[in-house]
Amino acid sequence: MGGQQAPRHMIVVGMGWQSAALAEHALELVVQSLRMVGVCAPDYIAVPDFKNADTLPQNVAHRWGAGVLWVTRTQIKQMQAACPTASSTVMRHVGVASVAEACALAGAGDGARLCLSRQVFCGVTCAVAEGDRK
Repeated sequence: MGGQQAPRHMIVVGMGWQSAALAEHALELVVQSLRMVGVCAPDYIAVPDFKNADTLPQNVAHRWGAGVLWVTRTQIKQMQAACPTASSTVMRHVGVASVAEACALAGAGDGARLCLSRQVFCGVTCAVAEGDRK
């Protein structure tokens, strides 16, 4: 058949979590979310940089050998209008209404689109985006 393969979009899982959340629950949610969009593995796990003292995202990313992208609060705020879901609880606690979706979109880069909106399980949220991140 030959021919050029179309460039593959980057798959980015955006994640948020409560401080008591367990890595095993985060892994379970990410596996389930990836399965829902028909993807085997993410290229990156994108998470808020104000949680950089927590090792949960590295533990999740390690499962697939994915990178961890630390998304700034400014980037998260810039993505709010593109996020289909919002949480008043998250807004009260961290000052933005959507963390997982915003992180996924910011992490996916140019042409980012959500493949899966926010999913919630045991204090963890995640969303899946694809984009042209270089």
